Amino acid sequence: MWTTDNDFHIEKSRLPVVIITTDGGRVAGDVFVQPSARNAVGHETAADLLNSSEPFFPLAATAGQIVLIAKDHVRELLVAREDVEPPDWAIGLAAELSVLLSDGTVHRGTALMEVASANSRVLDFLNHCAERFIALYHDNGVVLINRASIMHVEQRI
Repeated sequence: MWTTDNDFHIEKSRLPVVIITTDGGRVAGDVFVQPSARNAVGHETAADLLNSSEPFFPLAATAGQIVLIAKDHVRELLVAREDVEPPDWAIGLAAELSVLLSDGTVHRGTALMEVASANSRVLDFLNHCAERFIALYHDNGVVLINRASIMHVEQRI
């Protein structure tokens, strides 16, 4: 975490990520997250950042430059498990999914669905979720998937 004495500076932490764009490009770097989330308890997460209303976010690329990334052109954002806070692994109704993206990439993992009742289905979650990116947790971390890039989803039993 870095800070400065400038009164106009907003304290942020760096979170290492890998971004895969809609054209298949890969960019590694750090996104900037706030120590407290806008609508939740704890620090801001990559999901909070991607699902906020702003169309762009800054990325400190490994080459040293700051790149402004358009969320509409992010297909996936990967966060390593060691950079995911433990509470993120325990919220919501768990569903084991296999997600096929428009480029043929398949992600398998657990989606933690915030649902209205215990009888809600994956279909209900996908149709009524207002967030642009859904999180899929697996052994290596979490992948945030742009819903516009999803071809189909299978629930694994």
